[in-house]
Amino acid sequence: MMLRRCSLAWLLCAVSGVSSAQGDAASAPKQPDKEVAEKLAALKDVVEDRKCARDGEAPDLITVLVQKWQAGLADKDKKDVIKGLGNVFATGKLREPEKAQIYIATAAALGQLGPDGAKPLQDAFEGKKIPDKEAWVPVREGMLKAIGRTKDESRVKFLLDVARRDSEAPLQAAAGEALGNFDESKQDLRKEVVNGLLIKWGEMDSRARVIDPADIEAQNQRKRLAVISGKWNDTLRRLTKQQFDNFPEWQEWMNKNKGKDWK
Repeated sequence: MMLRRCSLAWLLCAVSGVSSAQGDAASAPKQPDKEVAEKLAALKDVVEDRKCARDGEAPDLITVLVQKWQAGLADKDKKDVIKGLGNVFATGKLREPEKAQIYIATAAALGQLGPDGAKPLQDAFEGKKIPDKEAWVPVREGMLKAIGRTKDESRVKFLLDVARRDSEAPLQAAAGEALGNFDESKQDLRKEVVNGLLIKWGEMDSRARVIDPADIEAQNQRKRLAVISGKWNDTLRRLTKQQFDNFPEWQEWMNKNKGKDWK
């Protein structure tokens, strides 16, 4: 009996020792990952290649960095990854818009890094490097959608401003689509987005209803709504858990439910 008690006591001590060691290992700060530094250095070389001949290498490098991030990185490595990806937009020779895959891949990657990825995306969208011109609309659409995927609530005001005020309808649509990612946010934030989108939609809807072949502005608003309304409808459905298809229905519902508790 004494032998069994001693054996049991030894086993409990051994298991406790293993658990303690595992706990210490789990709580220990992560060490810098050498491969992260290597991939970032390689990406920097690709970006700074003045002939842009190595852009095809970027997606694989970026994929590894995202995978490393998702597996868990030291804080310093995280900062370096964010800085390195942000520099893709800020440094190197500007690629032609039809050869901008490196920017599209980088935006998509930053969108997978949570709130940390939102700032470099907004900086790139608002910065001077990526032109605010029609040819660059697809790249800029990707940036906006990626910002939404980060679910960084501090970017809602920016996205709502783009949705309401940008001169390019596809960018208004993309910003509105991005706002749909905040469907799990608190209702005050969701109400702010829904109200903001509906106010702008109401302005456009009112203007578009003018039936006059000579009214160019009315025609332009109808064209704009044709691009925007589908994406905005989807976002309104996600944020309100309602199923409507047009502005009058949304406006009627909002008037009745603005002050009520949303589920």
